[in-house]
Amino acid sequence: MIKALTSILQSYAAILFAEHSAVGFLFLATTFFYPNTAMAGLLGGTIGLLTVRALKFPDLKQQLYIYNGILVGLYLGSAYQLDIYLIGLIILGGILSVFFTAAIAATLWRLDQLPALSLPFLIVALITGFAAKGYESLSQYHSLVPVSFLSETLDRFFIAMGSILFIPHPIAGFILFLGLFFASRYMAFLAVTGFFVGITIFTALAGTGDSGMIWWNGFNFILTAIALGGVFVVPGIESFLLAMVGSGIAALITAATQTALLVYGLPVMVIPFLLTTLTLLMALRKRTVLSPPYLLLERPGLPDVNFESARLLRARTGAVESIPICSPFLGQWEIYQGFNGKHTHRPPWQHALDFYITDNDRSFKSTGAIREDYYCFGLPVIAPAYSQVVSLRNDLPDNTPGEVDTRNNWGNYVLLRLVSGMYVLLAHLRQGSILVLEGAWVQVGDQIASCGNSGRSPQPHLHLQVQASATLGSATLPFHLVNIISYAQEEREGKFYLALCPEEKIKIAPALPHPKLSNLLHLPIGRTFNYNVSVNGEPYQERELRVEVSLTGQFRLIDNKKASAAFHETYGLLAFYDRQGPRDSFLDLWLLALGLTPLTEDANQWQDAPSARLLPLCVWQRLLIATRYPLGTGLESRYRRHWDEEARLWRQEGTHLLCPLPTLTWQMQTTVDLSPDLGVTRLEGVFGKNCIEAVLRATGTLPDHGIPAVTQPVEGNATSPSIIRTNTSITNNQACK
Repeated sequence: MIKALTSILQSYAAILFAEHSAVGFLFLATTFFYPNTAMAGLLGGTIGLLTVRALKFPDLKQQLYIYNGILVGLYLGSAYQLDIYLIGLIILGGILSVFFTAAIAATLWRLDQLPALSLPFLIVALITGFAAKGYESLSQYHSLVPVSFLSETLDRFFIAMGSILFIPHPIAGFILFLGLFFASRYMAFLAVTGFFVGITIFTALAGTGDSGMIWWNGFNFILTAIALGGVFVVPGIESFLLAMVGSGIAALITAATQTALLVYGLPVMVIPFLLTTLTLLMALRKRTVLSPPYLLLERPGLPDVNFESARLLRARTGAVESIPICSPFLGQWEIYQGFNGKHTHRPPWQHALDFYITDNDRSFKSTGAIREDYYCFGLPVIAPAYSQVVSLRNDLPDNTPGEVDTRNNWGNYVLLRLVSGMYVLLAHLRQGSILVLEGAWVQVGDQIASCGNSGRSPQPHLHLQVQASATLGSATLPFHLVNIISYAQEEREGKFYLALCPEEKIKIAPALPHPKLSNLLHLPIGRTFNYNVSVNGEPYQERELRVEVSLTGQFRLIDNKKASAAFHETYGLLAFYDRQGPRDSFLDLWLLALGLTPLTEDANQWQDAPSARLLPLCVWQRLLIATRYPLGTGLESRYRRHWDEEARLWRQEGTHLLCPLPTLTWQMQTTVDLSPDLGVTRLEGVFGKNCIEAVLRATGTLPDHGIPAVTQPVEGNATSPSIIRTNTSITNNQACK
């Protein structure tokens, strides 16, 4: 019963792209401004839910099935008196909406991964609307005349808001707007701006209009702006402009269709919204370049969530337009020529990197007169991505140092096609060293050739570029290297970069995973971690973290307060993202301390930009952040890790900075102990006078069919938090007391 009620409430919220059950309850309650309409909508949603359950439709689309049934009920209940005849029509319409939803959603997804939105409702509404006109037994429902609430302009906006749920009442619309504002302030902003842009253009096209247009048509501008401005597109300047253009187009379609439909006594309903939104999304899908506005058709969501995901992705992996590939070699190499290099990396081939090896600023030993004197000559060249060999050349002789072959610029080469359709060229390879054949598929790390000195190459080096076509000499595309350790000049310690486009004279090496680090931070399905957690020195509480996998295949770390975060555990890296659920200082400490952790021993320092929402902020601080950054912002997080020989563990320390105002800086310090044998044994976070500490108590696995639950106590570790620790500053100790 509770699960069914939750599904109904979430479906009411989903009509306005929200997700929270509380918002859905507010929307449901608002419909009771017109009880007849409210009861009809609730009946339509219940019929949709029962049909979904009876026919076993996928749970992932349950809200889509139900809210189309709700809309059918609301539409019929706004026009006709609820009686036995209308109940029968709503039941048939609710069932039909489920079937249309299943068919239309699958068709649009296969067509171009487009959302079904309220298209099933529109079709069923037209069918039942025409049918109802032939039923003499149905009685017209006369709703209350809207009262004057605020000003005429604002009343029109709120009436349009209420009309989304067929409740054209300014107070009802105001309440819906408050619910929308609670779900997402940015969606509320888009609703206001989209409505007034649409109304302005509609008035210019069709005159001042009448109250009927405001009640039944103005909401199309609101829904269009929300969908195109942040739900299905990453929020930004480009998407905002797209939303406003969409609202204008919706106004044009409204002006063009309302007269035709009124002939049949039918309102425009959601036709402008659907035509505009689906057309623009389909058109944007046809682009062949990665540029804003960026679509989110596979995983639409609240604008705030979409913005945070895009911001974190951009901070970690660089520009979206840049193509990520791995290092094409092993060990430490230097950048001989970078992007826009002064020798040969000029437009349209400016996006390219040349690599070689130096020692004391020399690339060769002995006299350098022969190829074998050069450190990189003959070393393995490995595949930088999972790809297919498209073409190659293997017969050109290697040049004597100082000589070049200008007739065959690329020399011996291998051209690889990525799964994205782009191409990677590895050139100047050693004669006869290529180990792959055309048509073969290669994995990251597979040796494909050896470094040589063929083609236009005065000394042995490796050339790397990404291009859009398979033609040699094609214009290059921006790209970056992933999982890289960079060694700046005169620096011994390497700095880890998840994404890097290195400059000349910088030495780099691939971040190869360390077996013990990879093992201690391995998070398989069913793994559990039990901690003793203390906040500000108070008695500890027992907390549990467990690893689960969602229905969509997403791995998530979940605590016993139902807060969770997704993570990727890939080649040489553990990365967390997509924080969901209630506030929880313990999980947030974990995400700050370990949110981006390279699994290579050579990574001594790196940076990240986790969400500022992970900080243990008080009420006034959260309000300041919400005001200053409506869509959220990231921290400037800097990490250092070293091996503590005495304690026999890695100690990873993080400094997390946020400057919400020019004269105000907030800072949090995190420390985590990584034991090769026990795992994450201790975490500590200090923010001002607040301190939270967690000490590992036990590890285990969740039960499964044929697999009993296992709990393994951590021997020798503290059973309660020990606030005073070695290598912890006096300031931190005082904050924890």
